[in-house]
Amino acid sequence: MFGLPALNKLLHAQPVPRDRPEAKGMTPPKPVTRRVECYHCLEPFDVPIKAMSLSCPACSTRVTLEDLLIKDTCWTSRLQTCGRLLVHRKGSLVASLIEARQGIEIQGHAEGKIISGGPVLIGARARLKGDVQATSIWVEPGATIEGGYFQIVGSDRLVRGPSRPPTPPPAVADGPLPPDRPHVVVPAWAPVMRPG
Repeated sequence: MFGLPALNKLLHAQPVPRDRPEAKGMTPPKPVTRRVECYHCLEPFDVPIKAMSLSCPACSTRVTLEDLLIKDTCWTSRLQTCGRLLVHRKGSLVASLIEARQGIEIQGHAEGKIISGGPVLIGARARLKGDVQATSIWVEPGATIEGGYFQIVGSDRLVRGPSRPPTPPPAVADGPLPPDRPHVVVPAWAPVMRPG
């Protein structure tokens, strides 16, 4: 005979739809592909989960898909991947171009122009020298940044080519800013008090 807790469980159980794999006693299938973005033409496409490199279907250029981990010193002209890049706290990466389409994390030393289609995290003990272009940049207190131009853009607007100095925005008449544009509120300058 059923006890009271078991009877309540039977009465209040939610039926599982028959078309779902759980109804047949199976686990749902794991995805066999993942979505990446080509670092040459910036076109997204699907690739097998375990693929390490292949040709982009849009531009027919060979691309690296794997996530990269830098644990030692690495000197190269270009380091590009459709995955993520992590520079370990004891790692050092020096390259003219460092690009990872899904994000970059720097805990050690990195030098060069950095382009990321995802967030860039600069750790507390990290040293960075060079330009950074990404969708977002996180700098932890204690990081050392030597020069460079930081540009935050949407992932759909990442541009190619050398970094260029920012141009001032056009003058805005007095009144509220358009709601569809991001903006930063800067407080008015406080007068400087001179001794004497």
